[in-house]
Amino acid sequence: MSETFWDYCLLVYPQWEKQLLAWQQSHELDVNLYLLAAWLDEEALYLEQATWLALLAESRRIQAQWLAPYRALRHSLKAEVSQRHYDELKTQELRLEREAQRQFMALVGRDSSAQDYPKNKAAGPKNLPRLKALYQLP
Repeated sequence: MSETFWDYCLLVYPQWEKQLLAWQQSHELDVNLYLLAAWLDEEALYLEQATWLALLAESRRIQAQWLAPYRALRHSLKAEVSQRHYDELKTQELRLEREAQRQFMALVGRDSSAQDYPKNKAAGPKNLPRLKALYQLP
């Protein structure tokens, strides 16, 4: 695949940040899953529905066990710590996000469609509409 998922996220997230964070609040969107779907579509790699359901289940586990509690803690400390310490908390949260991405990519690698890449490219990009449906996004 032409660029790594992480590099893609660093490139496009700033452009989509406001909308993604709004959906994170209103629809409990896992921003990493949205970015994954967009990246896979750009790579023209189609995943099976079962893989998306597994990714969603893994996302919910990760969010419940570590990302959501850490994010809530970081937000609660914003007024209590120096900007430098707050930036360190944000950096740690990014490390957790990157670990979540690694776990998602392991699931992607188990999808038989992903294993057929690039033969599967002809199937066309269908991941983002599928993810939007799972989260009931517009």
